[in-house]
Amino acid sequence: MQEIKNLLEKNFELTKEIHEMTKKMSRYLFWQQIFSVLKLLIIIVPIVVGIIYLPPLLKNLMSQYQELLGIGNLNENAGNLLEGGVGDLDLSEIKKMLK
Repeated sequence: MQEIKNLLEKNFELTKEIHEMTKKMSRYLFWQQIFSVLKLLIIIVPIVVGIIYLPPLLKNLMSQYQELLGIGNLNENAGNLLEGGVGDLDLSEIKKMLK
């Protein structure tokens, strides 16, 4: 009878120890999940903000840069080139300039 009582007490102590270890592990896993979500947010949020706010800023920056260099509207010039037109210049004038 005493032996069974000792075994039960030992079992109870081991069960308490296992319970404490599982509590620590679950707490550790909980924080790991939170930090993994934070890491993803740190990566994804700047990308999304950049996609939303960067194109208008770059458009303004490019227009200012084009004005500074006196290039004009690149999209319009590129469209004319693709259509075959080069503005007021003839093909012979362009060949003269290249020589």
